[in-house]
Amino acid sequence: MVSSALKQLPAPPLENLTSHFILGELVDHLHLLQPEFLHVDIPKLKSHLWAIRDHNVDPVFHLRGFLQVFQETSHFKEAFGELDDGMKAQIKAFVEGADKEVVVAAGNEGKGELPVSPQGKHHFRELIERIEEKVEDVLHLGHHGKGEVNGVSGANGHAKVEGVVAEGYPKIYEDKGETKTMEVHSNTEFENWGQTVKNTPKWTFVPKTILGLSNLVKWAKAHDFRVRCGGYRHSWSDTFCEEKQILVSLLNLYEVTKIPDPLSIKPEYIDPDNELKVIQLAAPEGVTARAGESEKALCRVGVSVTNEQFRRWAVANDKWSLPVDVILVEVTFGGVNGPICHGAGHAHKTVNDHIRAIEYIDANGVHQTISDPVKLAAAAGCFGLLGIVTHITFALDPMSYAIMKPVKPDICLAIPPLSRADIPIALRKAYTDGDFEAARRDFVNRAENDYYSEWFWFTYSQQAWVNTWNTTPIKTSDVKEYPSDFDTWCQWVQGWLGGVITTSPLFNAFPGHWQSTLLSTMGMLNLPPTEFLDFSQDSNKTEVINCALPNALHFRRGIQNMRVRDMEFQIPIPGKVDEHGVEKADWSVVQRAWWDVINLVYSEPDSPMRLTLELRIMGGSDLIMAPQRGNKFGTASIEILSVPDADSDGVWKSFLQKVADLWMGLDYKINGKPLNIRPHWAKEWEGITLRGLPAREYLKEVAYKDAIVEFKAVLAEIGKEQGWGLGDIQRRFGNEMWDWIVYDVGVKRV
Repeated sequence: MVSSALKQLPAPPLENLTSHFILGELVDHLHLLQPEFLHVDIPKLKSHLWAIRDHNVDPVFHLRGFLQVFQETSHFKEAFGELDDGMKAQIKAFVEGADKEVVVAAGNEGKGELPVSPQGKHHFRELIERIEEKVEDVLHLGHHGKGEVNGVSGANGHAKVEGVVAEGYPKIYEDKGETKTMEVHSNTEFENWGQTVKNTPKWTFVPKTILGLSNLVKWAKAHDFRVRCGGYRHSWSDTFCEEKQILVSLLNLYEVTKIPDPLSIKPEYIDPDNELKVIQLAAPEGVTARAGESEKALCRVGVSVTNEQFRRWAVANDKWSLPVDVILVEVTFGGVNGPICHGAGHAHKTVNDHIRAIEYIDANGVHQTISDPVKLAAAAGCFGLLGIVTHITFALDPMSYAIMKPVKPDICLAIPPLSRADIPIALRKAYTDGDFEAARRDFVNRAENDYYSEWFWFTYSQQAWVNTWNTTPIKTSDVKEYPSDFDTWCQWVQGWLGGVITTSPLFNAFPGHWQSTLLSTMGMLNLPPTEFLDFSQDSNKTEVINCALPNALHFRRGIQNMRVRDMEFQIPIPGKVDEHGVEKADWSVVQRAWWDVINLVYSEPDSPMRLTLELRIMGGSDLIMAPQRGNKFGTASIEILSVPDADSDGVWKSFLQKVADLWMGLDYKINGKPLNIRPHWAKEWEGITLRGLPAREYLKEVAYKDAIVEFKAVLAEIGKEQGWGLGDIQRRFGNEMWDWIVYDVGVKRV
């Protein structure tokens, strides 16, 4: 809620709604908040914002300064207190002005290494706990209650004794000798990362073996429980397990619920007994390379493998890589696979399109494999409805090396508008028709031809960030680790500090346009290139970064540390016949969708979109239920992001509806029909209407009407061969949302 000290300030006129002006407003009026926030260093905050406004930019200097601004607040101290000792030492050294070598060394008592992760520490602590708890179990076997593990209260929900299960808890064996039982939690509350889904599963299991999962499904069948999986819980839609049913957590509960997550900056402990954390240059028995893929390698990956684990493996081996991936590293392969996630690049389909085999536990508890391309069209993107996926075999490309050349052009020239009138008055500049046409050709060239293509606009910024690049198979001497260890650490701290700031009382006291501008400033500040020339950033200025492909795909680390709200749609690129009679992609639909949102942002006084508008260009998909399927000329994957405070202020949901109306209303057609525009399954779409229908109803009866029939037919064919029916998997692996959308079961909801 906006502070009463600021309510007297008039709203800035539309022509002044730019980061430059609003930064000046912040500098001029932040002192009004000093009496309310005595422990915030308001003068220092003003000095840094003024320096940034004057283009005196140094990301490391400003990161240190922002930490100093908030370090005496109780909110900061509480968040700081939750860090491990190594991270505390590093941040303390950094804040005090130490250089990067000292900062890195501070994490491990001067040894120059990053400290052991909490996960690793916890593993060793478990060894001691197991000994202690064997005695405790004997003494208190009957003691169990809400939120406990195997009936024994334990630190961070990890107290577990192999082979010993308290009374009333299911005993699911993970080995043939029946000496090890699966970790199980009772009535532990579930909340997704985006804080849009909450429930309390009856049982939460943390498996390590295929046999364990097989035994779990057999037990669930015998006791009529439904089973759904979760990784880092990054989906915003209600795709998770139901109340009082079974959740299978692909990672330990400490790891998936801990924010900040140290995964990207610390060694990750890989339990050698965990079959779901393996990366093998091999394929399941009977699975061979497809025709035309002799240059690729088949790689079997466990669903609990994180993107960070795979990135490190790929870079270290320097031979093979996934050609596409999501930016996030704090996510499991199962989490990427389930809702059909994607990367970027016009030539690339979804991540799931690179799957060559799926291994899963079926409704009878049998470990099965699917590799037939026709059946994979359903099985490789099935939202967990087929069963519990254990391993995914991908076709990897030979390692290549990205040549990144990010730029920050004026927003008017990044993706130029269809008309000058589309530019809000605050962003208008005196560009010629020739300038706009050159910018349009540049945009089209990047969209059509670059290996990776992505555009960002942070709210009220005069510039965009354009991150499109190509690759080379040749590893030159210029290839470097990117980001460097220190830069990775800085990115992690930026994410952590962003999470601290956006949940702080000071930030909550800001009006929406102040919040947007502070985040916009921090976002653009930390993205390359960061040099300013002659008090205006040269749009041709760039920083060439040569690095291994996985590092370019995952160019930002620590994203997990700052929660956001996110709605994303997949817009098909229509075709248009040119003057030579050749049908080509009509990229004007992207220009329209992009500028429609920018104009909407300028019409909203409370600034609901307080982070960024993001666009990635990609191809289509062969998966039956992929929202990119059938997109002959490619897909515009476009999304809006904000902070939780926008929802708390009551302005986010109505903004989602307005954006959805704009995008669904794009007046373009393919074969005489409106564009089949569909939301990303994992993002925010529930609760809105699409072309006049509740979202669930629209997806079921319009957008996927034929696809759902085809999807179920393929699943039924798989079941016929492997010994189960659609009713079996619906009862075992569905939930309320999927029951209604796919199986015609339950009550219609929005």
